[in-house]
Amino acid sequence: MGRVASDNNRPRRVQVRDREVTVPSILAAAEIEFAAHGFTAARTEIIAARANVVKGTIFHYFKSKNGLFEAVLERVYQHFSETLDKSLDKNLSATDALVTLVDRLLIAMAEKPLSPAIFMLESIQSRGEHFRKLGMPSFFARIETLLRRGIATGEFRKMDPGHGAINIVGLCSFYYCAAGSISRAGKGRDLFKRTSHKRHAVEVLAFVTHGVTVKG
Repeated sequence: MGRVASDNNRPRRVQVRDREVTVPSILAAAEIEFAAHGFTAARTEIIAARANVVKGTIFHYFKSKNGLFEAVLERVYQHFSETLDKSLDKNLSATDALVTLVDRLLIAMAEKPLSPAIFMLESIQSRGEHFRKLGMPSFFARIETLLRRGIATGEFRKMDPGHGAINIVGLCSFYYCAAGSISRAGKGRDLFKRTSHKRHAVEVLAFVTHGVTVKG
C-alpha cells in the first residue's frame, strides 16, 4: 500500500516542480520577444523555443498570448511600481524626493532593461489597453503629483507638471528602448555595461534637477 501511495504522489510533486521552473522560464523568454516586437508581432512559437518548451505549454499555463502578455506586464510593472511607491516619501522635500525617485527608477530600469521597451510598445501598439484592463496606476500621475508639490512649495519652477512627468520618464527610459541602435551607431559601445548605466544615471539626474528647479 505504501508503494502505491508513493507512486500516486510523485506526479503532483513533479508537476509543482515543473511549474516552478517552467513558468519563470516562459516569462523570461516572453520578455525578450515582447521587448523586441510588442504584443502584436510577438510569436509564441519563438517564445516556446527560447524557453525550451512546446508551444502548448504556454497555453496550458497562460491560456492565450494575451494572457501571457498580461502576465509579463504585471511582473515588470510590479517591480517599477514598488520602486515609485518607496520613493514618494512625504518627509522628504520635493527636490530630495524627486532625486530619490529618479535614482531608484534608473536602478530599476538597469535591473530590468527590457521593461521600458515593453511599456513603450504597449503604449504605441495597444494605446495602453492592457494597462487599463489590468488596472495599473499610471507612472506619470505619481511623478506629476510630486512635481505639483514642488511647484507649490516654490522648490520647482512653474511648469506643466503633466509634460514634466512625461519628459522625466522619457529621459530615463529612451536610453533602454534605443540601446541596440545607439550601440551600433556608437562604434560598438555597450550601453548595458555597469559603467554605461552609471554615466546615464548621472546625466539624467543632472538634466532633471537643473530642469525643474528654480534658477537663482
